[in-house]
Amino acid sequence: MERFILRFDGEGDKPSGDVERIRSSPNVKVVDDSSKMILVEAPSDSVTKLAETLPQWSLSRERFVPVPDVRPQLRGSA
Repeated sequence: MERFILRFDGEGDKPSGDVERIRSSPNVKVVDDSSKMILVEAPSDSVTKLAETLPQWSLSRERFVPVPDVRPQLRGSA
């Protein structure tokens, strides 16, 4: 299973009906929920079909961006 972010692009709060549809969709597991986004774990085809029925929502894959190591490094010995 892959992880996807469903983002509500409309005005105001997420519609409770849409949130309930997402939560009750088969093969879709809600991992996290914030004010404008819902992180789900689901097969790609299931979540794509679900997103097509939610007109004010956008869908994107969860991506990880590595954090650079900013700690000071020792230079080579003289």
